[in-house]
Amino acid sequence: MNTDALRLVVNHSDPEEVRVALCKGTELQGVRCWQSEAISIVGAVYWGRVLQVEAGLEAAFVDIGEKRAAFLHFGNIHPAYAEEDCHPMEVAERPSRIAEEAAGAPEEPMDKMSSADREGEQEEDLLEKEVHSPADFLKPGDTVLVQVLRDPVRGKGATLTTFLSLPGRYGVLMPSLNRVGVSRKIVDAKERSRLRAIFEGMSAAAAGMIARTAASGVEESEILKDLELLQSIWADVRKQSEGREDVGCLWQEASPFIRAVQDLCYGEVTEILVDSDGAKEEAQEYIQRYFPDGGPALTVSTSSKPIFEAEGLERDWQLLFRPRVPIGSGASIVIHETEALVAIDVNSGRLDRNSLEETAFDTNCLAAVEAARQIRLRDIGGIVVLDFIDMRSPENRFALENLFRDELAKDPAKSKVGPLAAFGLLSMTRRRQGFGLRKGSAWMCKGCGGSGSTSHHQAGGLRVLRKMRTFSKSTSIQIRCHPGVEAVLTGAFKEALYNLGHSVKVLADPQVPSGDSVVEVLAPDPRKR
Repeated sequence: MNTDALRLVVNHSDPEEVRVALCKGTELQGVRCWQSEAISIVGAVYWGRVLQVEAGLEAAFVDIGEKRAAFLHFGNIHPAYAEEDCHPMEVAERPSRIAEEAAGAPEEPMDKMSSADREGEQEEDLLEKEVHSPADFLKPGDTVLVQVLRDPVRGKGATLTTFLSLPGRYGVLMPSLNRVGVSRKIVDAKERSRLRAIFEGMSAAAAGMIARTAASGVEESEILKDLELLQSIWADVRKQSEGREDVGCLWQEASPFIRAVQDLCYGEVTEILVDSDGAKEEAQEYIQRYFPDGGPALTVSTSSKPIFEAEGLERDWQLLFRPRVPIGSGASIVIHETEALVAIDVNSGRLDRNSLEETAFDTNCLAAVEAARQIRLRDIGGIVVLDFIDMRSPENRFALENLFRDELAKDPAKSKVGPLAAFGLLSMTRRRQGFGLRKGSAWMCKGCGGSGSTSHHQAGGLRVLRKMRTFSKSTSIQIRCHPGVEAVLTGAFKEALYNLGHSVKVLADPQVPSGDSVVEVLAPDPRKR
């Protein structure tokens, strides 16, 4: 196995939790996971109705047909909603100065806009100066066309925006953009011009578009297929909105599995390794659609072990739910999530160099690389403060700051990084991409008052199921587990457990950690002799 090659490893055989990992060797580079009862709705387009407007919060609460009212912030409300009797679909297609920022589109500076665009922007600026709160835009009972930015989390409803964007493989359709842009990550001037010409041809009679980094070097015919699909999706959204009265979803992105593959399957990925025929069929359909001339090799794992264990990824996966992460040479970083921010502390451990300054610099460099990776993998959002070991050398401080910025550039999420301040503190903000990992697989520890976390009982039950599925049929098995895990196995997972065909005895033992149940094979099942 080429340890430098990027691969996708798909754990699809466990319906209770599906995991897709982008890895280089045995090191995780990106991960997506979801549980059957917690499917993400990020990107879904809804027809909503305003329930109330809170001027103090600069936000409106919107009914979109989900369990909780969703949150629509003042900055994500299109200025055209200030007009009387303006249909939500008309608003969505109205050019907006802040559409790019609201959608997080990596685009060129505004000074490259046409004079016509500039005039439209000036008119919009005047409109925005006349309104100062959500009450100037919306009132209870108004209908709105919205898209989900972030999933519901911690008792809060989903976060919405009225600036819609439909992502494809090679482009993003943005109704409020009204022009064509190219990702900043495409630096070749000739390629930028080629892509701009292709996209302008498609957007002449439709919404604005952004060329994604994945479009670089792709044949025009393949790009056009992707853009035509996006336009057909937008046409379908328009059709469903006609005469709409009840709230609800108008459009949902592809299945979570396909979304995960689309997010993680970059051009450098050489192989997609799956553990089920169902995943193979879905991945094959994706490859045929977006890689008609080849694409990554598609392989089905033949190992009897769970695929993450067989590929050496389980350790990295488990570290995502622990506060302390080793970074080599005895050093480590400690990640502590508080209500207001996430703090990342650097410990040198046993790492020792010729001098204190050299020890601090080497430790900090290891920590910067791993911290950026953990932030990406854990989908940490909000304010993040990194406490590096303080260094005296300005050159070392400058080199460390640049290293961290370079590592953070691998993250597709939007972030802002401040300078390395006194005492080795570096602060940053990051926009969370989705549901995250910890919410679905762990809870805050009640025994320590919220200062740490323990493995969720359901996550412990999932590990037991994965291990049992590797045993041959007709086996007598005894499981010693935490009482909470025992309740999950004999409750929510009871049917899945006994459908495996084994003779199973589950024993509750409070001394067993919830994430490390003991599964013992006693003997072949006498009933099957």
